Amino acid sequence: MLLIRLGLVVGRLPPPQPCHSRRCALLLVILSLSFQRSPHPSCTRCTISSSAGMVPPVASKVPRELVEHGDVRVDNYYWLRDDGRSDLAVLAHLRAENDYTAALMSDAKQLEGEIFAEIRAKIKEDDIEVPVREGHYYYYQRKLAGKEYAQHCRRLVPTDGPTTVHDVMPTGPDAPAEHIILDKNVKAEGHDYYSIGAFEVGPSGKLVAYAEDTKGDEIYTVFVIDAESGQYVGQPLQGITSDIEWAGDDSLVYVTMDSIHRPDKVWLHNLGSHQSHDICLYHEKDDMFSLGLEVSESRQYLFVQSGSANTNFIFYLDISNQSKELVVLTPRLYGIDTTASHHGNHFYITRRSEEFYNSELVACPLDNIAETTVLLPHRQSVKIQGFQLFENHLAVYERENGLPKATVYRLPALGESFGQLQGGQAIDFVDPAYAVEPGPSQFHSNVIHFYYSSMRTPHSVFEYDMDTGVSVLKKIDTVLGGFNTSNYVTERKWATASDGTQIPISILYRKDTVKLDGSDAMLLYGYGSYEVCTL
Repeated sequence: MLLIRLGLVVGRLPPPQPCHSRRCALLLVILSLSFQRSPHPSCTRCTISSSAGMVPPVASKVPRELVEHGDVRVDNYYWLRDDGRSDLAVLAHLRAENDYTAALMSDAKQLEGEIFAEIRAKIKEDDIEVPVREGHYYYYQRKLAGKEYAQHCRRLVPTDGPTTVHDVMPTGPDAPAEHIILDKNVKAEGHDYYSIGAFEVGPSGKLVAYAEDTKGDEIYTVFVIDAESGQYVGQPLQGITSDIEWAGDDSLVYVTMDSIHRPDKVWLHNLGSHQSHDICLYHEKDDMFSLGLEVSESRQYLFVQSGSANTNFIFYLDISNQSKELVVLTPRLYGIDTTASHHGNHFYITRRSEEFYNSELVACPLDNIAETTVLLPHRQSVKIQGFQLFENHLAVYERENGLPKATVYRLPALGESFGQLQGGQAIDFVDPAYAVEPGPSQFHSNVIHFYYSSMRTPHSVFEYDMDTGVSVLKKIDTVLGGFNTSNYVTERKWATASDGTQIPISILYRKDTVKLDGSDAMLLYGYGSYEVCTL
């Protein structure tokens, strides 16, 4: 059988949502079952006697007029909105829907269990992430067999030498002991739902802030703990998003939401003080915009982004400045989308507009943000997806001909003049069609940590030396059950649409079973939205 993906690109990419347990990876589509809807629109209950006689629950229509900008819209199902998850009528209807679904799918229960067991049997449950060196420690997550959640761990780095692509965290009897900072399995006990949306180590490595959600509504409580003892530091912060960043060893910056769950306020919290004394750094009153936080790779600046569908403007906060005030970096201009980071005595900014739809990369001095130098100009065939800054290097992530690419540039020494970037070194990838994403990396190093996969290559972690061009595979996910990547072939071809547009096609097949003479079965699918294309 062949698997073919059509590459299409439209729209804008939203931030990825985390998978909170192994079960969330299971999607079952059972095509052999169907049902008829009740002819009675007023029915709000589900009557279950047998598969043939089931009546599905149908929500009552309760008209409600909503007026916006002089336009009147009638919503018959507004009564189903229940932000507090406490309306008895709404809860009763949801229970009826769940009961109906369980009864309708009861005949497939055994099959569901078999499929789940087969999928789980291919996953190596007792596993460890590739450690990331940060400060004096290696940080990583460990998964345990039979457990739903991972442990956040760290080990002391036994040497003060620089980070290299050949580093391996020692684990033998003479190695520094593993320390479990946080065991999510323990924290999840007693909760039907549990998720950690953020896990941020403080600048000194002594404290950790993590955001916890026990209801599934993505409204988090933030706890600060001592990384060694696990003891809580101060009181938790209630009712916030998972967007938290350290602003020095003693302060946190976080975001809260309004009544419609729009991130609209940025706050500064000083450890040891009560949340009611926190300072609101910015309130975004325009409900078309939502707020987000980013910290520079240098850890010297924090950026507050306010963005809508096509506009994004930025404030910055100098972490070393005791006043902790926000300063405008890029102004609010309709149709201009910007991102930013910091290196040395410059801010680095990507700018996208209707004219520069693939973005350009510019730099400006910290003391004169109006004076910009174009580092990478807008190009019609190359889209800038993002960038990472290091002490001596810049890594730019782009997309060309539908494929991601990563290019490394050496930066001039601090104080030297610079202009348009030249002579970048592209990182080579093995497969003709693949996905690559940047991972967490150390600013004061020459090593890029990135994730790689393809239709025949499981999720992999590489480290790349930006000075030597050496790329080292640190880990490739184990797929149990006899999977062998060498049995599969990936190809990339092009099809011409009726208007002449070239459409990339990624092809995967098992080389010992496919004849490629037109007689093979084939699964063809394509997706294009949010500026995501399928390989």
